[in-house]
Amino acid sequence: MSRRITSYGASVQGVAHSLRGVPNQDAWLRAGNTSGSLIVVCDGMGSKPHARRGAQEACLAVREAAFRWTRTMNAPVSCLIELIETLWRLRIHPYEPVEAATTCLFAFAGENGEWTVGGIGDGLVAVRTEGEALQCVIGEVRNGFCNETDALGGTYAGQTAWKVRRFPSTSRERYAVLSTDGLSDDLQPLKRDAFCDWFVNEFSDLGANLRRRRLAGMLKAWPTAGHSDDKTIAVLRVAAE
Repeated sequence: MSRRITSYGASVQGVAHSLRGVPNQDAWLRAGNTSGSLIVVCDGMGSKPHARRGAQEACLAVREAAFRWTRTMNAPVSCLIELIETLWRLRIHPYEPVEAATTCLFAFAGENGEWTVGGIGDGLVAVRTEGEALQCVIGEVRNGFCNETDALGGTYAGQTAWKVRRFPSTSRERYAVLSTDGLSDDLQPLKRDAFCDWFVNEFSDLGANLRRRRLAGMLKAWPTAGHSDDKTIAVLRVAAE
């Protein structure tokens, strides 16, 4: 059975950064080859001098690590995490990791149909398989707020700081939605599932140029009063043709 793979995303500068002349410190990436399909969303910590560089290099480190990791059959997730950490540090050199601290969220759909999804830090990583409830890998609400505070380049907490989940191969449609906290913090918990479904269904079938314009327009017109943070969101969707 053939599969239709769709991936897209957008990132816009927050109002606060625009007023201060600070560039967008979020970054995102989509990629694919014979090994699988990938999306990455990163949020450079605004208090760090090289946060933008950290986020951009984290996206590239995940791409390199994921495609290398998947070439070794049954390689554990721990190897993927170690690869991401090491490659990111090489990419930001000569800067110190703490100077380029960033969150790092990803969703990887392997050619064998298995998904590996998660990351380090705050934001949202949500996965829905057709016929099942939305599963929140990162961004679960605890006591009314999100409690992911680790980051690449932050206080090193080892692999326990990463939250990664594997999803088995399926013939049913599956999607992942990733976003930085500039967007996810504004989603009411009871409406998060509906938002993810709407977002995937609203934009997946549009042409690339129209989708790009509408995505940017949606983020720039984000309805939450006083929103000031950079906003980034990305989707990976796999469905039967």
